[in-house]
Amino acid sequence: MKKEENIPVVEDNGGSHLQEVGQKVHQKDWGTLTLLNRVKVDKTFTISPMVITLNDIKLIKLSNMKKETKDLLREYTGLSPEETYELYAVEHLSNDEIKDKLDSSRTEIGNDITYFEITYSVKNTGSKDLQFFSMENVTLNNKLTYRVPEKNFILSGDTLIGTKSVSRVDYSPDEEREGTIGLLNESGQNIKKITSLSFSTDDLLDGDSHVLLAKSQTFQLNF
Repeated sequence: MKKEENIPVVEDNGGSHLQEVGQKVHQKDWGTLTLLNRVKVDKTFTISPMVITLNDIKLIKLSNMKKETKDLLREYTGLSPEETYELYAVEHLSNDEIKDKLDSSRTEIGNDITYFEITYSVKNTGSKDLQFFSMENVTLNNKLTYRVPEKNFILSGDTLIGTKSVSRVDYSPDEEREGTIGLLNESGQNIKKITSLSFSTDDLLDGDSHVLLAKSQTFQLNF
């Protein structure tokens, strides 16, 4: 008789509990998470005076999901509302027709799905309030590209404050924030390893005057 697995149960932030490949946790009211691959990065990137520290990237399989989990994740597949409007508004479709196009672009979540989890921190080492977001766009394995404000499904720390410039709270002098980003692999490809990461920042603006201090920069890492 097969021995039943004894999987630890956690309340939230299940991915943060996964350290070794093959390790599993069950996140309450969410699903079972299995660590497939992990890259410890621990590198810093600077757009002075903002300092970004990229901690690690995990590839996680999510299974045994509740229906509510699948329904929520489905909202992060397919086209974003902004992309749908840009594509179909020129065709003079009604709002209801555009919503139908958006819904038809979504992918149904099956019994399991994999996703990438990126953990990082950002610090304002300057003396002024600054408007900034560290990971506007992310590309993984040189082919899976995400616009983070629209595709990130984990609202934790830095990303909970917002990812869009118009609504995001500025960084105060000497303020440091930690963040976690979750990006679904909806490509249908059986990805087993993280081989590269590229990320582009938002422009860096003065928090009061909104004057441009530094243009967006892109950083590339291969593993």
